[in-house]
Amino acid sequence: MSLNNNLNFQFVVSEPLRKNNLSVFYLSAEEKKVDNYLCFSEALKKDLISVNEVNERGSVRYLKLSNKSNQKILVLESELITGNALKQDRVVDRTTLVPENTTIMLQVSCCEKNRWSLAVANNLSVSDTLFFSKGRLDNSIDIYEKSKTDQFKIWNNISERLNDFKIKSFTGSTEEIYQKRKKDIEDLLLSFKPKFNSLGVAIAIGNRIISIDIFSDSNIFNIYFPRILRSVIIDSYTKKPYQNFICKENVYKLLRQFEKSQKKLHKSPGGCLGDEIKFNNNQVVGSCLQYNDMMIHFSGFLKDNSDIPQYKSEVA
Repeated sequence: MSLNNNLNFQFVVSEPLRKNNLSVFYLSAEEKKVDNYLCFSEALKKDLISVNEVNERGSVRYLKLSNKSNQKILVLESELITGNALKQDRVVDRTTLVPENTTIMLQVSCCEKNRWSLAVANNLSVSDTLFFSKGRLDNSIDIYEKSKTDQFKIWNNISERLNDFKIKSFTGSTEEIYQKRKKDIEDLLLSFKPKFNSLGVAIAIGNRIISIDIFSDSNIFNIYFPRILRSVIIDSYTKKPYQNFICKENVYKLLRQFEKSQKKLHKSPGGCLGDEIKFNNNQVVGSCLQYNDMMIHFSGFLKDNSDIPQYKSEVA
């Protein structure tokens, strides 16, 4: 097991699309598709997978996922699994590629602190948003440092966002944050459409890059793009208005930080496909699922103390 020499960050970065305090940069490169895999939400809608508590008692940190199909299933870090078919809503800890006709223990964390019960309705779904971007950053740091998320930090992040949006949630639910501002979020989302054959996106709030997500397949990126953007829009409502915005040179410099960063390589846990590569230095943190010499999904974040976005800015 070794790092793939083809794993690089040589992408073409687009000029930004801007609306309010958001800037969206699309990333493109030669596309290298993996054969025959579906994203999590598609597979769930087609009843190709089942997701259940591991047993009658349940486990906060694991769910039992059964892939009943002849296709691989991609489950993204920070996907929110919601509904009364589970004892509580969960957020996925790490990007996972599930083999065909296989049952795995999916690593998750709780994102609904005050519920631990099933309901007769038995509904289950994947949220239209990923976990909000500040939570994604903190989880990525903890995965790098400890190979698992910090459950108390997750609950604290959710509590802060609920307070930001003045939401009194009986169960402490992350999903209520999205539902509270759903109309505003969806209206803003209409301003951003993926460019043809884009493989990824870098999103900034004001003069700061918040996240970068990259895929090997443009069709998969198009499916996940709205969820990624919603997760940043949620955090954008907690920030003050900006007059200065970053430009694409900032994105190129951030990509080079990931190329130069310290890397750790691990086999994907629990019989799942591919290898997990973790990236870290004093400026950035991230992770990548590599399979068959391809970057299935990369997620990268600028640390809170980073000064990278200050290289150059444009006045709106």
